[in-house]
Amino acid sequence: MSAPLVSTIVLSYNHSQFILETLESVKAQTYKNLELILIDDCSSDDSVAVIEHWIKQTGLSCTFIRHEKNLGICKSLNDALAVATGKYVSMVASDDLWLPGKIAQQVVIMESQPESVGVLYSDAFQIDGHGNLLPKMFIAAHRNLPAMPEGPILGTLLEGNFIPGMTILIRRSCYGVVGPYDESLPWEDWDMWVRVARHFSFIYSPTPSAKYRVHDKSLMRSDPGRLARDVFNIVLKHFRSATLTEDERSKLEALLWGSAAEAYKRNGKAAKDILLALWQATRRRKALWMYRSAKAGVSYHTWEKAASSRVTQWMMEIPFARDRSTQQ
Repeated sequence: MSAPLVSTIVLSYNHSQFILETLESVKAQTYKNLELILIDDCSSDDSVAVIEHWIKQTGLSCTFIRHEKNLGICKSLNDALAVATGKYVSMVASDDLWLPGKIAQQVVIMESQPESVGVLYSDAFQIDGHGNLLPKMFIAAHRNLPAMPEGPILGTLLEGNFIPGMTILIRRSCYGVVGPYDESLPWEDWDMWVRVARHFSFIYSPTPSAKYRVHDKSLMRSDPGRLARDVFNIVLKHFRSATLTEDERSKLEALLWGSAAEAYKRNGKAAKDILLALWQATRRRKALWMYRSAKAGVSYHTWEKAASSRVTQWMMEIPFARDRSTQQ
């Protein structure tokens, strides 16, 4: 069996202290028919110098794209995909690591699957800023799943993301069907998995293939308020789709409520805008009351206490079509 070309993409942004280890983990892959694409999204540290020195030192053939201004993850991935020619694509951020057999093991599995299987994923170890293993694996840290989803997994994905992006191997042909990454969004992965899952099946490999680094610069730790806002905006995009089934709409609405409540709880700057958008999308009295409370300066905990009344809960759950008093 011939070894198909795999396009490996390394996304770099302000991780100069980690990127050398990332690059070495790509270099250590036992699968050799690789097309290496490096892209730096205008790092303000010395990431570019570290990458350039590594390229010169190793002599590896690669494409190195340097952004002169920060354009975001989705634009960076689209730029990398524009030059990718492999049958498969795999990507890793400059603070994460691949295990040596990742690509080799995954290609064997994918080559045995029909074209209807678009994505392979696995679990990933979690490590701290010093490379020490953390107690939980990636998937267990993000979702409580009775079994790893395979096949048509859209329904599970609509309840929240659980796929470690650095573990995937995706057919490049999937992008021809679903289109490029949405550059209006702050993140690439969940939105793309949902779009791909509408057309292709997913397969799970039980062999962990990567290490995901959790450190102080991680968005989850550094700015959880922004994290809640970004999740809300991505979910809202899909919630506005005119082709949702009732089950899909229900699952997405649950995600909207969760991220909006988290933004309100953290009193982020965008909380009022998020709650207004929640009201406009769902037309539920509960969302309207949350918005008005946040706008009036009422804390989340005070609102939550007031909302505990059974009568209040019943009234808040009633949807209605229009309330002219919500105009700003």
